[in-house]
Amino acid sequence: MPGFDSLRNDPQASRLLGDSAKLEQLKTAPETQKLFDMLRQGTGGDLEQAAGKAAKGDTGQLMGAIRRLMADPEGAQLIQKMKEKLK
Repeated sequence: MPGFDSLRNDPQASRLLGDSAKLEQLKTAPETQKLFDMLRQGTGGDLEQAAGKAAKGDTGQLMGAIRRLMADPEGAQLIQKMKEKLK
């Protein structure tokens, strides 16, 4: 999986990062909140620590949680809803 730095080079990510209204809409969406809840569960309740480790190069815990989320039918459906909102 590409690193977080690759987001800077992604045109869609760049557009999203420049659209504060879209970011706020995404941040407060029920789907986003549910996804974060599922990620917290997948990281043993400490998503922030897992994200901090990932930022320093240790992506194992966070990637495991993301894989479980994507394998879960509810998680996959939530991700698809978020993708639709980003269009």
